[in-house]
Amino acid sequence: MKIKKKKILLEITGSKHIVCNLKINNKRARFLVDTGASNSCFDILKKEKYNIQSKGKEIELTSAAEKKMGAISSDNCKLKFNLHKGLDVTLMLIDMSTINDALEEQKEKKIDGILGGDILNEIEAKINYKNLSIEFV
Repeated sequence: MKIKKKKILLEITGSKHIVCNLKINNKRARFLVDTGASNSCFDILKKEKYNIQSKGKEIELTSAAEKKMGAISSDNCKLKFNLHKGLDVTLMLIDMSTINDALEEQKEKKIDGILGGDILNEIEAKINYKNLSIEFV
């Protein structure tokens, strides 16, 4: 009997970014896939829309550009991949205005979050670039 693999469908944008659509707390959200990001993030300016609470104090994160940014840990986040069972996750809430401004300059759609290495590792993700999908357990 062949086991059907779970998949997240990917899209490559005109600017060569890899994005996917997931559900966070049962609402559709657009995520940039970033295997080099240690922490998965979500736009703090959209936390009410997605019913996400913050917890704890603001901490500093360092981006790949070595720019420090404030972040707050999230609470109450259920991430759902297509029709598959949801996963309770902690996302770092950050202001993604700079990222979205850069995407807009390139005539790309804005993103709501970044799917980083922490969650990709947790779901044992295998990115299939040929089929534009993430297979996971």
